Amino acid sequence: MKKRPVLLLAIILTLMVELILIILVYHKIGSERLPSQIGRLAFQLIFITIVLIRKSNIGLFLLMAYHIGTGLLIWYSSNSIELFGKVLIIYHIGIGLVIYFHEWIEGKLKLEKV
Repeated sequence: MKKRPVLLLAIILTLMVELILIILVYHKIGSERLPSQIGRLAFQLIFITIVLIRKSNIGLFLLMAYHIGTGLLIWYSSNSIELFGKVLIIYHIGIGLVIYFHEWIEGKLKLEKV
């Protein structure tokens, strides 16, 4: 994974944010949304595993599409007017673009491939 440090950081950030969201929603709402949140986490873990083990471009595309799609869904929801909703929109679209363009970003940052 040393060959793709930007992607690794994006994936770690994704997992941290998802776990924090699960905890916050559980404390605020309870266990009624827990199955859908664990499903989202499982979906992401499947594609993260595909990306890390097989270095799959399809896995990268699907992970990017998940984040951008989620960002767009939040954008058109009623929660998008709140500050937290806007932060989630920016996060999902931004992390989706970072995941997809990680090689270009690494090239611009001149991170050497080992």
